[in-house]
Amino acid sequence: MSAPINLIAILSPKAGKVDRVVELLNGVSQYIQKNEPGTLRYQINVEVNKKSGVEEVILLESYKDKAAIGIHGSSDTFKAFQKTLKNEDLIGAPMQLKFLKEAGGFARL
Repeated sequence: MSAPINLIAILSPKAGKVDRVVELLNGVSQYIQKNEPGTLRYQINVEVNKKSGVEEVILLESYKDKAAIGIHGSSDTFKAFQKTLKNEDLIGAPMQLKFLKEAGGFARL
């Protein structure tokens, strides 16, 4: 069995819009938990960027394989989430997506 694919997605909501973005992501998360068994982790976090002072939403995601990422990205629920972000003008900067390559250490999950 190959190692899971881990990534970090960083969203930069506009001022005052963090709660709405988190609300939408929690809806997406519920769908994923019920319908995407290849998504192993979808953790939503909020942090203030120390350089910019702007609140960011940081997602820690793990997928069983590339197919699971494809299923997630092409789901109607995820597409509707992206459309809502745009229609409600919630995001102030492009999303950053970082695919991680394990280089050592351990995880206790």
